Amino acid sequence: MENDAVTILLRWIHLMATVAWIGGMFTNFFIYMPAMRKVLDPSTTGKLMGTVMKRFRIMVYISMGLFLITGMISGFIHVTSVDAASVEKSWNTLLTVKISIFVVMAVLAIYAFEYLAPKVAETTAKGASPELARIQKTQMAMASIGFILGIIIVAISSAL
Repeated sequence: MENDAVTILLRWIHLMATVAWIGGMFTNFFIYMPAMRKVLDPSTTGKLMGTVMKRFRIMVYISMGLFLITGMISGFIHVTSVDAASVEKSWNTLLTVKISIFVVMAVLAIYAFEYLAPKVAETTAKGASPELARIQKTQMAMASIGFILGIIIVAISSAL
């Protein structure tokens, strides 16, 4: 029973980290960005998103860490709770795909927060420009890719 409680707690933390990260992306992608683009000029949008992303960044990094740690522990529990030779091939394949997608998403998030966000802040200070529009377009493309990958992770998680 104790092992069941630990497994349930790990799954819950893993799912909460996923919900926070992917849910935040969903909110940014479908609510904040379209609304801001509709009512704010590009420079103001950049300033507001810079402020929002500073807070979101912390939550994303915490979520990524929890997702990684709980996933590793859960995977270890799964593998040691069954005969190693009988671990399903499809489970291993799905887990490998999920880990690969996580790595890509983590790299995209780190790049967006540590490289693009400072670029937006720097460029926004100069006012609206083609360079600002280009960087914001790059951010939107990365957000789209990250969001799609996040949806795939949710689907894989539900299958596992």
